[in-house]
Amino acid sequence: MANRSYLYSLDFDRTKGKREKGEKIFGLSEYPYSIPLSYKILVSQDSKNSHSINWDYEHPIAIQGNFEKGRQKLVDFLSKLSNENIFDKGELERQVSETKKFLDEHKLENIILECGEIYEMGNEKLEEQNRKLFEEEILKIDEKLEEAIADFKQEKINILNLRSEIIELSKPRSFFQKLFSSDKTAEIQKLEEKVKNKEQEMWNALGINFWSEILYFHFEL
Repeated sequence: MANRSYLYSLDFDRTKGKREKGEKIFGLSEYPYSIPLSYKILVSQDSKNSHSINWDYEHPIAIQGNFEKGRQKLVDFLSKLSNENIFDKGELERQVSETKKFLDEHKLENIILECGEIYEMGNEKLEEQNRKLFEEEILKIDEKLEEAIADFKQEKINILNLRSEIIELSKPRSFFQKLFSSDKTAEIQKLEEKVKNKEQEMWNALGINFWSEILYFHFEL
């Protein structure tokens, strides 16, 4: 099983105690081997270190935030991102629309990020990794968002450079060029696959492309 990060909405405050009978937990999303940017944004408002809802661990290894404020923070960031012309505009608009719809349908008071399985891949104690995520990224979310946009822009430049190579290799060749140079088809295909992977990695880093209420750790209503 892949180590995942998990996102849930709650109608109770996990920092004040365990779930009581009748209190709701909605699954929102899970991602393998990473913590997407969208997850961090969503828990970044009124955020607190929290005990887990997935694991009975003595120390806080989760992060809880205000759902509505986090949702608005994400929507504002996605609007800014759209104006940067980094992602495919049509696909971004589609994913943003689905994100808004899904979150509105699963809105509760709080939202909680569970990264215990991600922390298990590290060498430090789980609670120490959670503290670092909280203090160095969640509490500094505005700074991290600026860094993310800069990283996305650089990756877009890298992709455009690869596409320029593809265009150059795809130009019609003269008879003598064909005679004295090897076929470029395999090289073009390799570059196209590299572009495809880089684009997918950008979507994965953003993390608004897989919303689901059914997660590996599922809570009955």
